Amino acid sequence: IVLLLTEFTSGTHENALKWGELSPAPGVYDFNDVDPTIDLLEEYGLRVRGHTLFWNMQRPDWLEDELAAAPDSADRLRELMRVHVQTVVGRYAGRIEQWDVVNEPLELGGENLAPDNLFSGELGEEYIDLAFAAAHAADPTAQLFLNETLALSLPRKFEGLIALAERLLARGVPLHGIGLQGHFFVDPPDRATMQEQLERIADLGLLIELTEVDLPYFHFQAQPDPFAAQAESYGDVFAACLAVPACTGITMWGTDDGNSWLDSFLLTSVFRPNRPLLFDAFGQRKPAYFAAVAELAATPRARRVADAEIDIEPRRAVNRIDPQSAGNVTVLVRGGAGLDVAAIDLGALCFGPAGAPPESPPIVRDLDRDGEADLLAKFSIAGSLLAVGDTQACVSGRMNDGRRLRGCDAVQTVIGCGMGVELPLVLVPWMLLRRRRAIAA
Repeated sequence: IVLLLTEFTSGTHENALKWGELSPAPGVYDFNDVDPTIDLLEEYGLRVRGHTLFWNMQRPDWLEDELAAAPDSADRLRELMRVHVQTVVGRYAGRIEQWDVVNEPLELGGENLAPDNLFSGELGEEYIDLAFAAAHAADPTAQLFLNETLALSLPRKFEGLIALAERLLARGVPLHGIGLQGHFFVDPPDRATMQEQLERIADLGLLIELTEVDLPYFHFQAQPDPFAAQAESYGDVFAACLAVPACTGITMWGTDDGNSWLDSFLLTSVFRPNRPLLFDAFGQRKPAYFAAVAELAATPRARRVADAEIDIEPRRAVNRIDPQSAGNVTVLVRGGAGLDVAAIDLGALCFGPAGAPPESPPIVRDLDRDGEADLLAKFSIAGSLLAVGDTQACVSGRMNDGRRLRGCDAVQTVIGCGMGVELPLVLVPWMLLRRRRAIAA
C-alpha cells in the first residue's frame, strides 16, 4: 500500500471488481473488498480504474445454471448483464474514471471471438455492444475501454482487435479506448513496432492504456546484466507510450516482485521468481524503475505531478527531527516559477506515509524573500508515521486545477537513541495519468 500511495498516481483492483468476485448469488453483491480501497485511493488523490465488468474467465459460478434454467437464456443473460452494470458502475459513478468494460473477448492466439466464451456463445458480438451501452448509461462521464491480452505480441491478434474496434465504432458503440495488457510472455517489446501499434489505435480516434504491464526476468537472464537489459526494455515500453499522445496511462500489474501473479500462473510459474516489476521483492527501486522515470521526466506531457521543493526543519543544516520537536515537524514548501503555493488546495495537503493533515492552518508568505510566496506547515510526527531510520519524507496533496502535488526531502530521524541516514534532496515526478475529473477529493 505504501508503494502504491507514494509512487503511483493510479490504482486498479486486480480481482475484487470482477463479477465472479462481487456476486456470490444472483442479485447478491458484496463490496467489502472494494469500497475501502477506493476510499483510500480517493483520499490520496489517485485515479481509479475499474477492472473489469465482463470476463469469461471470472464469471459468477452460478451464471451457467441460471441461464440453463431460463426459458430464454439469451434474454436472461441480457437482463443479468444490465443489472450487473447498473449495480456496479452506478455505485461508483463519478468515482471510477475508466472501466475495462469487456476483457479478453478474442481467442488467445487469434483474431476471432473466443469459442469458449459464454457471453459471445449466447449473444455473439451483441454482448460487447450491450455492455458498453449499459456502462455509458450508468456513468456517462466514465471512459470505457475494451481490454485485450497478447495483442502487442501477436500481429494476427492485433489485427483482429483493430477490426473488432472498427466494427464497434461503426455501430455507434460508446467505445472510448483500447486497453493493451502488457504481459510480455512471448518476447520483450520492440519500441518502434509498439509505437506503430499504438498509433494505429490512435488513428481510430481512441485512447490507449497499457493496462497490465510486467516484463518477466527470464527474457533477459542470458544477458551479461539481466536487470540492465530489463530496464532498457522498460524504457522502450514507456517511450512508446509517451510518444503517442492518445496513450494516457501505464498500469503495472503489481507493485513489487514479491507479489507478482506470474509466480503462480501455470505458464510462467516454472520461471519463478519472475521478477517482472519496477520494485524488487523488498520494495526497493530496480534499474527498470529509473529507466521508466527517465522517460517520464524527459516528456513534458508526463509531468502531471506538481514538483514541490520542500525542506524539513529548514533552519537546520542537517534535517534532524529529535525529541525537542515536541512531536511535530515543520515543513517549508518553496514557491517559485514552477509552483505557485497559492494554487495549492490546503485542505488536501498531507505529510508522510499515513497522509497526516497539518496540525494547524499553514502559513503562506514569502519566507525566503525571493519574491515568491512559500508555505509553512506543521505536521505531527506520530500522525505521519515518520519513524526512526527513515531517509526521506514527502508532502503530497493536490493543486486547485486537479494536478497532484508531491515533494520529498532527505531526513534524519533522531527519536530516542535511533539515528537515520542523510540523503540528498530527491524529487520524483511519477506517472502520466490525469486525476479524476468528477471528484473533488
